Amino acid sequence: MMGKTEFPLLYYLFALLLGESLVFASEFGKTSLLFLFPIAVVVFILSRKSVSQVIWVIFLLLGILLESPLAFETKSVEVEYTGYVTSGGTGIAESSGGKILVDGAWKKLNQTVQIRLSDKGQSVHPGQIIWTAGKLGRRGMFPVYYLDSVVEGVIDGKRILSLPAEYTRDKLKEYGLIKTMAASVFIGDRRSLDYETRERVSDLGVAHLFAVSGLHVGIMYFFLNSTFGLLLIGRNTRLILSVVVLGFYTLATGPSISATRTFLMLLIYSAFRLVDFYQHPLNVLGLTGMIMVCVQPSLVSSLSFQLSFFATAVLLIFLPVLEGRNLVFQAFFTGLVAQIAVIPLSISYFGTLSLLSVPLTVLMVPFFVLPSYIGILSIIVLDALQMKTLCDFFSAGLSSLSQIFERTVLFSSRLIPVFKFESPISYIIALLVLSGLLFSLWHCGQRP
Repeated sequence: MMGKTEFPLLYYLFALLLGESLVFASEFGKTSLLFLFPIAVVVFILSRKSVSQVIWVIFLLLGILLESPLAFETKSVEVEYTGYVTSGGTGIAESSGGKILVDGAWKKLNQTVQIRLSDKGQSVHPGQIIWTAGKLGRRGMFPVYYLDSVVEGVIDGKRILSLPAEYTRDKLKEYGLIKTMAASVFIGDRRSLDYETRERVSDLGVAHLFAVSGLHVGIMYFFLNSTFGLLLIGRNTRLILSVVVLGFYTLATGPSISATRTFLMLLIYSAFRLVDFYQHPLNVLGLTGMIMVCVQPSLVSSLSFQLSFFATAVLLIFLPVLEGRNLVFQAFFTGLVAQIAVIPLSISYFGTLSLLSVPLTVLMVPFFVLPSYIGILSIIVLDALQMKTLCDFFSAGLSSLSQIFERTVLFSSRLIPVFKFESPISYIIALLVLSGLLFSLWHCGQRP
């Protein structure tokens, strides 16, 4: 039976994820498998009127084939490892497409490995080649493998991939901004903030503003597209330039799973616009997710992946509500829906709920995030033009703005306490919130 829907790829993404989840769960215990199997049956039944059942089952089987069993049965083993850095940072990095030396033989290890560097102050960037020796372990979440390094070395591999991140950090250090909240927002690295501020940011539920996410990449795309439009550049050229510059920015920030997801969505969206072939946003989201989990199947266990795709899907479902509304309503409603969408996962994983998350997000985006982006981009451009005085002016302004919002975060954390829940209460509350969200979607006539 062929179904009728504008976004069949979203349904097929769910099938792919369920297939990978079934295999992943079987590797860590039969209890999870018994829980997931009924879910797969229910999703299959609910999808039968919207998409082809045969194609749905094919994607389910594809997910099962893609999620290969873990290569090592032992929980920890001393190894040497080398691979390409896919996500950079300070003191920690992620690498994939590598090889591992264990028991005197080199073996391929395509899955992502989280490497905890022995030098906590060392920064690594995407595209670099890393060699490390230490203890390899595995766990039930992404990245499945982690390696506690005792010694490591990094060299430039694909220089063009690591150059944006290195150049950006060098400029932030030159103008004394590397340890400010503005820099943390721009490059998505909270480790430069002091411990108390990091904890307060997490408790208040605004940590997503300090990790380059879909919000940041979307803002950058809007900024680039608008700027090129003001320069009277044609539509197709504007789309291509925006995506190219956005790609360098995404590389310069890590990139995170959420940032990668948004970049791929905008890349696919721009490609369809170039050929004037309309695609439903949820179809674009489905195709993006399928590409990501086919390249890296273990992403299915990533909390960042789950939060990013679930929040985006809910936002796109509510997209018709925003049409014709003013910018103030759009900003508030977008923040509200995104935060409510991730509450079930946040409560079930972390057991915390912040009442200030939505209002602080709505406040910080226009008054802090946007000025930080504009200010740092201005510094990079003006520095290239040798306008050092203006660079100093912008850096001083960003430093003052960062101090103001750092005090705001600390004050807000003392104003209204964060609610903490223990299991099983946290799971019950998460289920109630999720049920309310699904009822709202159904009431609005949205039934994906």
